[in-house]
Amino acid sequence: MHSLFRRAKAPAPMPMPMLSFPGKKALRFTGDTSAAERDVDLAVLMHARSHVVLASECAKASAAETAAALRAYLRIIYASQMMGGSMQQMLRFAWRDAGSGKKKAKASASAAAAGQGQGHTSLSTEWAVALFALAAELARAAAEEDRRGSDGIRRACTALCDAAGALRAAAARSALPSDRLCHMTDACLAAFERLMLAQALECYFELAFAGGKPPALCSKIARQVSLDYVEVSVALASLQQQQAIDRSWAPHAQAKAAYFHAEACLLRARALREQGPGVAGEAVARLRLAVSVLEAAGKGPLKKSSSSSAAPAAVRDAAARLRREVDAELAAVEADNCQVYCERVPAADALADLPGLPEPLVRPTAVERVLREADGEAALASGGAPTIRH
Repeated sequence: MHSLFRRAKAPAPMPMPMLSFPGKKALRFTGDTSAAERDVDLAVLMHARSHVVLASECAKASAAETAAALRAYLRIIYASQMMGGSMQQMLRFAWRDAGSGKKKAKASASAAAAGQGQGHTSLSTEWAVALFALAAELARAAAEEDRRGSDGIRRACTALCDAAGALRAAAARSALPSDRLCHMTDACLAAFERLMLAQALECYFELAFAGGKPPALCSKIARQVSLDYVEVSVALASLQQQQAIDRSWAPHAQAKAAYFHAEACLLRARALREQGPGVAGEAVARLRLAVSVLEAAGKGPLKKSSSSSAAPAAVRDAAARLRREVDAELAAVEADNCQVYCERVPAADALADLPGLPEPLVRPTAVERVLREADGEAALASGGAPTIRH
């Protein structure tokens, strides 16, 4: 039997993919900026933003490089005392939405360059948009991590919590009208934050399972992951009517919700088997429930489809592996119950709901920690002036 997260001599299967969302690309300043360049504070701000623009324009820039430029830029804004001053009117900041395809990106860039419909002069708005861009790069870095080892899982989990913190801070300061930049509405920011935290908790489950934590604890974590993905799928589905949300995201979240519900049932059954007599009937019922959950998902979000609104093949493969493991476990438990325990098997609707976690294991990172440099310098929470590496 091979669980998705079980370590064995054979190469472990790839973990299920993570979702990331399109970010923002910074555009160069237009018009006369000579007055702003004569101001010391604005000159530093412009210099930091130029690195963000270069990273946006470089197709080969990694998520880590772009995130580093955005962090340095955000530290300048954070340390500035101009958030409500008049000098900010000297500059007009402009961004464009990062499209998934070249045609969309070119069209968005042309529209922004021609009409500057996505421009603004508010540093508070600039703070919010740059935070969103940073969150998108952190989510992309997490999605690209190799999570077959514990170090990769931890890096992905940290990046996802940082992304959630950046999104929460962006929502607190966002002043940009919702029709100017895609995904900058309160509903979108909240949904993306929930998605980042659900994926971070998924990483936490991977660590707990690979680390040999007790099945009872892993079952609670898996159940909480499932509940979180249910909330995410509802939020994403409601956004599809108003925002340019990828149609595959909601089925992706629904499929993971079903997967982790079945995983929680499997682990709960294993925990019950460790207790011995008296709970063998419930163990059988939990495994049968896991089978029904996966079968129902196979007719819904896990159904193989050629349309774009379907869960990725990697998630379907993971669900298929889990189904084989559940079937094997169910056969063994039913045999034990028939031959040894002879306990009554309760109906699925008579089972109590599996408990989740009493407290959240993952939280959005405080924005002061998100903006720290990679080596831990510039502790903004202590009031120290940030440093910028050029």
